[in-house]
Amino acid sequence: MTLAAAFLLSWLLVGLWARALRERGLGKAIRADGPAAHLEKAGTPSMAGLPMAVAAGLVWLLTGGGHPLVALAGGLFLLIGLADDLMGTMTRPLRAREKLALQLLAGALLAYLALGEARYTPWAGLDFLLYLLALVGAANALNFTDGLDGLAASVGAVLLLPFYPLKLVQAALGALLGFLWHNAPPARVFMGDAGSEALGAFWAMLYLVEGKLWYLPLAGLIPVLEVVSVILQVLYFKKTGGQRLLRMAPLHHHLELSGWGEAKIVARFAVLTAVFTALAVALWGAA
Repeated sequence: MTLAAAFLLSWLLVGLWARALRERGLGKAIRADGPAAHLEKAGTPSMAGLPMAVAAGLVWLLTGGGHPLVALAGGLFLLIGLADDLMGTMTRPLRAREKLALQLLAGALLAYLALGEARYTPWAGLDFLLYLLALVGAANALNFTDGLDGLAASVGAVLLLPFYPLKLVQAALGALLGFLWHNAPPARVFMGDAGSEALGAFWAMLYLVEGKLWYLPLAGLIPVLEVVSVILQVLYFKKTGGQRLLRMAPLHHHLELSGWGEAKIVARFAVLTAVFTALAVALWGAA
């Protein structure tokens, strides 16, 4: 019932959000140097991470709450992503260093609070840095993964499945599915940085407080590869004086320009995420 309620509320709120933005002519700008096929997506409403989070949050509160630190992680990174989205529609997006500074501040607060929440004894400074890296890294990894219709929502939903018995996770999954209804190709609305960064931080904190942080990179191997592909592309470009390692980064754009259709990439990335997540669950069950 929690998942169903969150799904219905998210489906309604995201749909209303998309309609309101479309009527006001507020849509996402598409990068000119991206895949040519994406130019037709220009003007698609974005920032649906906000109504999606509202739906999940309301249902979570009505069903008794629980795991407040996970909800706080999602909320703080939602605000950072939303600020970036809003600035992008009015003036300019946040510069990379500005966004990273905000992420580090939020991540540092969350890492400090998490030291008392984790189910294993923390090693103070080292664990603080590990938590900070996990939170900021996961937020950016999901952000880089959010580049094709349905991709971030599909991968993100699979990553939450091991913790489905938790009411907070049921609410989050239901809200993701309600959003995915509108985000299925061709997308009527995008989650924006508000959604992708919140989802990444939510995912990382969930694995952290449940004592499964070491399995995070395995379960989330697809988002990890997405962010690594960007890092390698930049380093290779600088080292070779302008040559590219991939046709385009992140990885999903390289595959797209190599001839894979959007639907095929989304389906296969979701399938691989399910396999890696199942492997992670098997390993922590055997530990």
